Amino acid sequence: MGGAIGGVLFTGGTILSTAASLLGKDAAEEDYYQSMAATAEAQAQQTQANAARNAQYIFEDAAYQNNELLHDYSSLLGQQKTALAAGGLTSSSATAQLILKNSRLNALMDQEMLNDNLQRATYENNTTAALQAMQQRTQAQQYRRANRLRPSLWSQMGNVLGGLFRGGGY
Repeated sequence: MGGAIGGVLFTGGTILSTAASLLGKDAAEEDYYQSMAATAEAQAQQTQANAARNAQYIFEDAAYQNNELLHDYSSLLGQQKTALAAGGLTSSSATAQLILKNSRLNALMDQEMLNDNLQRATYENNTTAALQAMQQRTQAQQYRRANRLRPSLWSQMGNVLGGLFRGGGY
């Protein structure tokens, strides 16, 4: 009879040891999936914050380039008027008006190109950031789903107990 009690105690000890091990494993897996989901969410938020900061830099750079363009145009206009006057042409001259009009047209086309570049850069910045954030949030959802779908502690314990009672001897 002493052997039977020893066997029961051994089996009971094995069950308790396995239960404690599974409980620790279950908590560690849950922590892992929650941590990975939280990290992916934080990355998505950081991606959006970076995109907003990049958009600000894009606008600031475009504003600087626009100011440079206006400054260059004003300087060119002054130089052209001086050169035309030195050549004896007044601003009422058809040739002088054509030269000045052409310079203005070139400056307007440069501004339009600058505006198009600004639009493209902001669109690319915002689209890229939105796609990255969406991927990171999808990844977070996948981690949460994997956490929900992992085997429960009770089903794992049922497998252990079933194995012990069938003679599997965990």
